[in-house]
Amino acid sequence: MIRDRFTASQITLRVDANGAFKPEEAMTKLERLATYDLHSIEQPIRAGQPDLLADLCRHTPIPIALDEELIGQMEYVHKFRLLKKIQPQFIILKPTLLGGLHHCDEWIELAGRLNIGWWITSALESNIGLNAIAQYTAQFRHLLPQGLGTGQLYDNNIGSPLFTSHGFLHYDPSQSWDFGQLSAD
Repeated sequence: MIRDRFTASQITLRVDANGAFKPEEAMTKLERLATYDLHSIEQPIRAGQPDLLADLCRHTPIPIALDEELIGQMEYVHKFRLLKKIQPQFIILKPTLLGGLHHCDEWIELAGRLNIGWWITSALESNIGLNAIAQYTAQFRHLLPQGLGTGQLYDNNIGSPLFTSHGFLHYDPSQSWDFGQLSAD
């Protein structure tokens, strides 16, 4: 229904399989999804199957983005070997899950060396965490849409000058942080 109303130049659509595709069914599902002119698909098969994922990345009709596959890779050389072996089209950087901003810097450097695209997204952080990730992300001049803004899902989040509008995360300097919204619950 979305593609009936909006073209790929109007709305970027990304999907996340969260590793749900069985390896023997993955290519068929990717081919079916390709008809929707998607930007990419995250983690089509579960993490920990680098040979299968590398084969999918070589033959996929939709660019593949690694997500869960990156979690737990703390050594620079292991990160390099993983990306070199799989050769994904994209990687998704969630600083909280990857060990912090320094590790994201390493992933970005490696992605650049291997001609792999990337974007940064939050992983359900509070507004304080989202603010830190947004400030980190703002240093990069990069055209891909990022995945920031999920902190506003919480009912008991800290009030923040961050807000989303028309698909963009903004900071309103006339607003202040409101720590009074937190309850003792």
